[in-house]
Amino acid sequence: MSLKPDTPETHARNTDTWATARRARAALSAYFFITGALLPIWASRIPAVTAQSEVGPDALGIALFSMGVAATITARSGGAVLDRIGPRRAIVPVAIAASVALLLPGTATGALHLTIALLVLGSCQSFLNVSVNMQAARLQNFQRRSMLSTFHAFVSIGGCAGALTGVASTRLNLDPFTTFQAAGLALVVVALGTARTLLRTMPQEETTRPQPMARRPRFRPSTSPMVLLLGGLALMGVLAESSVQDWSALFAQESVGTSETMAASVFAAFTVAMACGRLMGDRLTLLLGRTLLVRAGAATAFTGFVLALSVPLASAALAGFSLVGLGLSCLVPQILNAAADIDPQRVGTNMGTVASMGYAGPLVGSPVIGAVAAQTGVGTGLMLPAGLMLVVVLGAGLLNATGRHRVRV
Repeated sequence: MSLKPDTPETHARNTDTWATARRARAALSAYFFITGALLPIWASRIPAVTAQSEVGPDALGIALFSMGVAATITARSGGAVLDRIGPRRAIVPVAIAASVALLLPGTATGALHLTIALLVLGSCQSFLNVSVNMQAARLQNFQRRSMLSTFHAFVSIGGCAGALTGVASTRLNLDPFTTFQAAGLALVVVALGTARTLLRTMPQEETTRPQPMARRPRFRPSTSPMVLLLGGLALMGVLAESSVQDWSALFAQESVGTSETMAASVFAAFTVAMACGRLMGDRLTLLLGRTLLVRAGAATAFTGFVLALSVPLASAALAGFSLVGLGLSCLVPQILNAAADIDPQRVGTNMGTVASMGYAGPLVGSPVIGAVAAQTGVGTGLMLPAGLMLVVVLGAGLLNATGRHRVRV
């Protein structure tokens, strides 16, 4: 897809190259959309699913925890698999499998059945997540332009679409299985509709072939310490995202005293701000550089937390969590970018490791924030992700150590 100087002889070839590049980005964006839509569609119908399957809060908590563990393990192991088979041909079947797996929670008839259904759904969504991120990293290196933040904007857009699907289904009095059938079918249509373009426009990939076993020190770790450090930053970023998703509306309603509608608006403002930030993220990467962008984003998120938690006004909560969304928007995409740059032969493994550590964020954060909130209030619990943003500000320099990212927009 390299461009020649634009002359009458090369103009047609250049135009075709740009068109192919645009089609490649559009096709991959569709799969990022699917990745973002899957879990919100399920989450929006949790009350109806639990009532239908007669599952109590304790059993639901175990099922959700199992889903998170499955996603974490799949992200770690799936990256290594993708290094061997390549993500290009894996994306379509995994997207279809994840869309079909969405139906399973709608058929749950008990706690065990629901747990198994969520294990399958969490694993499929996690493998799809690693696949599309790995393909995006390869595509942006091939086209020599930053685009991972923009792709992640489609995750946010898919999340909004998934949540709205749940709202619409409740207004129409649809049962969960019917909701999941309709949504799953729509996502399968999207996956199949863009499959041909994806396979034709994505660059051919070189997979990692098994190498003869070489002797190495007995206790030498197989994962680079730099990957683990980046995974720690990802954990903090995802923990902060999930804390706002889980607790911001409750904080606005109970600690600030807003109406239920205003409380929902606070989380909606966070989601919209995150999507907008990701749409601007690639240009900001070019202007500021990866490290400064992550550092500024974490500082912005910290400022938003302070505003929301310290000023007991609805407008402060709305503005504060909007700043948090804007600040967090580019953190995880740029951390994944840095992980992809460490070793071209282990892109999937490294990105999978970082993603799996990110998935662990909610597993750690939710019970801790919940325990603190039960004793001293939601606002005190949200001080945890606020403090972690200061750690990200200090640790953002790690992204410099993965190599300079020379890309254009």
